Amino acid sequence: MDKQSMDPHVQAGLYGTPQVNPDEQNHYLGNFRERVYAIQTREHIGEPRYMQAWERQMAKYPDATLYLNGHLDRAILDKFMKLASHYKMRFTLKTDDVYDRSDIMVVLAAKTAVHQEIVDIVVTTNEQDQSIQEPQPESKTKSPWYKKLF
Repeated sequence: MDKQSMDPHVQAGLYGTPQVNPDEQNHYLGNFRERVYAIQTREHIGEPRYMQAWERQMAKYPDATLYLNGHLDRAILDKFMKLASHYKMRFTLKTDDVYDRSDIMVVLAAKTAVHQEIVDIVVTTNEQDQSIQEPQPESKTKSPWYKKLF
């Protein structure tokens, strides 16, 4: 008997509930990309300057949920859990085996789609640092010609 002609209830019992974009969900710790506010990868996890960026993100999106990869170092997990508790934010530890191989360690996500363009906390922090460091160009207003005479 092929899978097409099988009763949907029997299919669900044999093969499990079908998922939409399981690879995308596994990549973002169980979330769809369109719901993600911010992420942090394994490469930059634990750096103090990014913890300040996480504080800003948590203050900005208080209704979001923080998803933590359960395969992180305990000291780093504690920092994120304390930060989430400080902002009274929900957080979830993801400890399935598929997340052990994941590059993403922390995800801040909404319940519905937000379509955030840039989600990497490292890129966001670097852009903010550059905008602070770059001097603002002074507006060059022309002075009247008679001011040059005096």
